[in-house]
Amino acid sequence: MRRVAILAVLLAITPLVAFGPGERTAPTHWALIVGVSDYLHFADAEGGDLPGAEQDALAFRDVLVERWGVPEENVRMLLDREATRAAIEEGITGWLGGNARAGDHVVVFFAGHGSQIWDESGDEADGLDETLAPADVSPTTNGYDISDDTFGDWLEGIPTTNVVVVLDQSHSGAAAREVTPSSRARQLGRDVERLDRPEGVARTATAEVSDETGFDAGGAGVLRLAAAQPHQAAVEVLVPGEDGAEPFQGGAFTTALVRALWQAPADASYQDVIRNAAEALKRNRFQQEPHLSEGGSLGDLALLSVEGGAGGAAPASLPVRSVDGDRAELGGGQRLGLTRGSVFTTEDGATLVVESVSRRGSQALVVAGSVEAGASARLAGFRYPFGPLRVNTAALGSAADSALAEALGTHPMLQLVPDEEAVSHLLLRRGDQAVRIVGADGFLRETVAPGDAEVLPALLRQEAGAKRLADMKNPVQPFRVALRLEGGKTSFATGEAISFHVTSEEEGYLTLVDLGTDGTVVVLFPNRHQPTMRIEAGETVSFPTDDMDFELQAFPPAGRGMVRAFVTPEPLELVVEGEYAEGDERFAEALAQAVMASAGDVRGAVRLDSWATASLVYEVHHR
Repeated sequence: MRRVAILAVLLAITPLVAFGPGERTAPTHWALIVGVSDYLHFADAEGGDLPGAEQDALAFRDVLVERWGVPEENVRMLLDREATRAAIEEGITGWLGGNARAGDHVVVFFAGHGSQIWDESGDEADGLDETLAPADVSPTTNGYDISDDTFGDWLEGIPTTNVVVVLDQSHSGAAAREVTPSSRARQLGRDVERLDRPEGVARTATAEVSDETGFDAGGAGVLRLAAAQPHQAAVEVLVPGEDGAEPFQGGAFTTALVRALWQAPADASYQDVIRNAAEALKRNRFQQEPHLSEGGSLGDLALLSVEGGAGGAAPASLPVRSVDGDRAELGGGQRLGLTRGSVFTTEDGATLVVESVSRRGSQALVVAGSVEAGASARLAGFRYPFGPLRVNTAALGSAADSALAEALGTHPMLQLVPDEEAVSHLLLRRGDQAVRIVGADGFLRETVAPGDAEVLPALLRQEAGAKRLADMKNPVQPFRVALRLEGGKTSFATGEAISFHVTSEEEGYLTLVDLGTDGTVVVLFPNRHQPTMRIEAGETVSFPTDDMDFELQAFPPAGRGMVRAFVTPEPLELVVEGEYAEGDERFAEALAQAVMASAGDVRGAVRLDSWATASLVYEVHHR
């Protein structure tokens, strides 16, 4: 059987005319990008329209064309009401099937809803087939659904073995998620019981039977990238704008994926990019976990490889779209995480400083040298915005809101937001007298029981500190840093032994920071016993070290913590009092400032070619 590489993600496409396969000899790239925001037969509500899907498709198109050099005329976009079942079928079987040829690289991207219909073939344990929901999907019939079996049949008609499918959608109804003003699950709001059951082999779907395969549109040799595990919900969220910029709606996974693709080096593999996207989701405390399916070796190949080679511009580069005097327009903006004050340089020695950022573009001032339209500019310095953690308190009531504000005091790293519709990182909800802390994706983070008046402010301070250090991601990452726990575990019972291992491709000074489940920020390395921790290129450093006479254990309270590793050119300037340097969210701010000071600066922005970082999220639970 022909091998097909399928990456399940989310994207969209614009229809363009391309030359036929008989007019060329060299392999090339093709992309069909589908983004469904406007569903013809569903309302603008949870389970219906998806405001971010179209923008996801455009962002995915931009990164393919402007970063990776996919020919613009080889990209077809199907957006909103254009993305019918018939149009998607023709795009795959007709347009791609008729234009692509052996050796070409093909990407199919879909951002929209997933759904389920009754299984007719008898190959589903839960009696349900997973489907993609095109724009004309019906509330009461399954005639317009695209089942995984059908989708796989369509892909078989593409005459190349180098096909990648990215799907940002979900099918699970089991995820315990709250509906919030700033998030929507990418699962169609339709009751399968309203659909006609086929006669014969279809089983009755029950809560006791689960299907762990998800949308499986391929057989042997198929690589599938899913936005979430089969039992999880893939969501789109309202992403807060930095520096006063307008927020934007987008799939949590696609947002992370597009940025990972933009920042990836030319030799990065699909495995590398998905790993980085998953890490970004964890740093931002989203519940969904993207993954690659087993099968085939395409996940290890270089991104968008054609006959073993990848193309495109340098990592974290943008094209200069136009120049007007000393002002230049750059081809990328908020969707890539760009900020005002960040610095770009060109191969000809020009330097540009970003003055304003829109969703898909940026305006920059040319402060040194000269630049022409069509040049490529690479990110050299990044200005971290470090906005406060926005916590929505509308559901608490005015009295509880005032009490919380008094308990927190004046706090530059926390902002309480009383407007229910305002964009926020966290939401506080009441239920049975307890207070629930809900993430931007609608999933429960913590529950504070009645009477624990001091717990809620402490948890919010922990979240603020975690956000501050989570924001310290190097978008260029000049070398790799690997951070792992012994045995690859990420979940521990209280009292269980924990050991960290850090490996760096380049030499430098290691700082290992634990953002614990109780909100305390602790610097594990360096410490009183080892005031500096130098790590050599290729070396693995462990904590606790072999010569330490103690065992590190998981301590209560139960909850989620995060560990960050920084490798910098100089040791961080930290004051260690006692065994370890530690503190609250203000200490996290001091750590961030110390990282920036060690990294150095370029025209007021943090230099990016001198340091690297890694992170992991772990959980502590009661025995």
